[in-house]
Amino acid sequence: MGRFRAAPYAKALHEVVLSSVPEREEGVTSDLERLCQAFAAVPDLHRVLVTPVVAPDVKAAILDEVLDELGIEEPTRRFGHVVQRHYRTGHLDEILRAYRNLVDRRHGRIRARVEMAAPAEESERRAIVEALSRVTESAVFAEFEQAPELLAGFRATVGSRVFDGSLVGQLEQLRRRITSEQFQ
Repeated sequence: MGRFRAAPYAKALHEVVLSSVPEREEGVTSDLERLCQAFAAVPDLHRVLVTPVVAPDVKAAILDEVLDELGIEEPTRRFGHVVQRHYRTGHLDEILRAYRNLVDRRHGRIRARVEMAAPAEESERRAIVEALSRVTESAVFAEFEQAPELLAGFRATVGSRVFDGSLVGQLEQLRRRITSEQFQ
């Protein structure tokens, strides 16, 4: 069996949104996030939607109830049913990431994951985001996480680039420099 590719699903959804309800572009991201959270919170939901024992019309009714409860609007509702009929509910997280990337790219944004050794003040967070925006020449949307193992400082991952200003990162650089000097 081949590897699942989320991009075609995300692209199709994005094209539908832009052509029919462009004002819902960000709202669809929120809809997908809520749907992913529901599947993560209730793993049996996914199992019910993919089992051949449950009739397709029953699966559709169950999914409609979930979508109603979550307040999911069109076109995400229709998309949820497409994903369910194609047995792709287990890949919703991947589809969400791909869709979010399309929206971000369209709006000239990039996402960063910033790990910090200790909780930071809002002013520190803003300064990090501004510095990343200058370096990447893009608007940066950062998600902050606490990572005590860094000891001090922060490490930011933006796409495939890593900016390591942590104490652990500095110690690792020092170790490499000392090691390379020993063998010269």
